[in-house]
Amino acid sequence: MSDGKKADGFNGKWAIITVNERLPSRGEQIARARAWGVTESMHGARDVSALIVDDVTGKRTTNWPALLKERASFLETMATSLSAGDQVFFATPLCIGFSPAHARQVIERLWSCGMLVYVHTVRGNGSALYAEGDDISDLLDMVAAEQNAANVRKSRNRSN
Repeated sequence: MSDGKKADGFNGKWAIITVNERLPSRGEQIARARAWGVTESMHGARDVSALIVDDVTGKRTTNWPALLKERASFLETMATSLSAGDQVFFATPLCIGFSPAHARQVIERLWSCGMLVYVHTVRGNGSALYAEGDDISDLLDMVAAEQNAANVRKSRNRSN
C-alpha cells in the first residue's frame, strides 16, 4: 500500500459483490465483507466505495465479464493504480466466477494488479488468502462443485 492510501484511512481491503440467484444474497455478502473489515474509503483525493457491486440476477451467458461491468471497471482502475498488497474479498468460490475458467481469469487479473484474493468461505467453512503463484486448483475445483450444486438447485426449483 502507498503511504497516501494509509494517510486517507484506506485499509487496502475491497469487496466484489455479485448479486445472482446462485450466490448468497447481496445483504449476506456485504455483511460478511463488513465483518472482514471492508470500509468506505478514499483513494487518493477521490471518494470511492470499497464495495464493488454487480447485479446479474436472472442473467445467463458464457461471457460473464461483459455483464459484470462494475467489476470490469474496478479491474481496469486497479491495473493503473498503486494496489500492490491490497486484498479483494469474495464471499464464496462461486462469487469469484461462474465457472472455473471465469474464476481463473478473475484471479489472474487481480494478481496482475499485485492484489491478493481473499475467499471468505471455502471447504470446511474456513477462509483463504491467495497470492500470485499459489496453486489454485483446489479453489477452482470448489468453483466447479458450487456451480454444479447451484445448477441442480435451480433445476429442482423449476420442477417444483
